[in-house]
Amino acid sequence: NICEIFICNKLAGDVLQSHPATYYHYEPLLDFGIIQVRYGKLAEQAIQNIRHLLNCNYTDMDQYLDYGPGHPWLFLHNTRLWNYCTSFPEICWDPDFLSPFCKLFPFQSLKTVRLRLNLTREFLEDKQLRVQVLLLVRDPRGTMQSRKHREWCPENADCDDPAKLCADLVSDYNTALEFRRKYPHSFRVVRYEDLSFNAYNMTKELFEFFHLRYHPKVQSFLDTHTKTKIGGDSSTFRDSKTAPVHWQQDLTWEEVDKMQKVCGKALKLWGYARANDEKHLRTFKPVRIFKF
Repeated sequence: NICEIFICNKLAGDVLQSHPATYYHYEPLLDFGIIQVRYGKLAEQAIQNIRHLLNCNYTDMDQYLDYGPGHPWLFLHNTRLWNYCTSFPEICWDPDFLSPFCKLFPFQSLKTVRLRLNLTREFLEDKQLRVQVLLLVRDPRGTMQSRKHREWCPENADCDDPAKLCADLVSDYNTALEFRRKYPHSFRVVRYEDLSFNAYNMTKELFEFFHLRYHPKVQSFLDTHTKTKIGGDSSTFRDSKTAPVHWQQDLTWEEVDKMQKVCGKALKLWGYARANDEKHLRTFKPVRIFKF
């Protein structure tokens, strides 16, 4: 099996899942709560859980599986599995079914926003797993705008504090520099905006990186998910040309100014321009050319 780990948003995870040979582990750290996993005991548990899932091993995953029935979106995004869950709910959270079913698929894909990049080192160094890691980065102003619409975000510092978000982005940048040097064939960085603005070509590049064929179903997914916005804030049916910079119209200048005061280094490192004032905010191009 080849495994993919994404530190990224839902769009990239869903694009990879559109390939029929992939089994999708959506947010495997959901049961950890609204937190970022950076170090310590929590990191050890997160690494253990992810290793279990990448090996299709659902034993000793009681907390994860007990969390699922009350939070069905844990498996809902795995369309191949969810088809069976809706027909046979009694087997949906059963390790004796999940492990062999997972092993039917030659590719494992895993998407998480809770694990910091430094913690993927252990997977990259495991030759048996054959992991490819994609770090998907987004302009923190866009991230914060997106989180405004989540009822679970306010008063959770790891979600609603731009200073924490941008400190993590700086840390991830430094780790990414090291990973680029150590793992040039199994680690890659992409900005969400670059993927969105050039969805077809970038997706083809990413599929080459993941050693996956660009399947017709992937083309169909892009045709239906990148041109028109349908559904709520979590939907991946959206105009990929406008979604990444919608924050310019949605946020107030006061909100943007506050973010920029704590995010200056992160913005500069990842190739994002600062807004100077209210008028500039509404019209400028925040995404600079970026080479990593």
